[in-house]
Amino acid sequence: MLVCFPDISAAATAEQAKAFSERAAAHIKQVGEEKAFVDFTRRDGGFIDGELYVFCYDNKGLNKAHGGNPAFVGRNLLHIKDPDGVEPNALIVKKGFEQGSGWVDFKWPNPVTKRIESKSAYVIHTNDVVCGVGYYKP
Repeated sequence: MLVCFPDISAAATAEQAKAFSERAAAHIKQVGEEKAFVDFTRRDGGFIDGELYVFCYDNKGLNKAHGGNPAFVGRNLLHIKDPDGVEPNALIVKKGFEQGSGWVDFKWPNPVTKRIESKSAYVIHTNDVVCGVGYYKP
């Protein structure tokens, strides 16, 4: 049974992002990658809550799930750059596949405010992918 976070009207926190990411990793282990990726990307899949959403990449940077922008699924986003020239997806893939889990900082469009903002994502290597959830820093 999936437990959803309550609607987050205020900005999300690091603790909420990490817990959401851990819940996503557990969901992959429970139902498998194929179903989990669909659940992560669907608006009603239980894994999108305000600015919190799950994204997943394989080791080459191919997007497998993206709750913030479903159009990214199936695209290689490894070398997309943020406004500072940072390649966040390359950092996410590297962090997950080399260290297993951890935080990655970058700038990304906030789906709630529609502005580019500083973001920190907690990523976890699970099965054949790295999935994460980020929060926008105040």
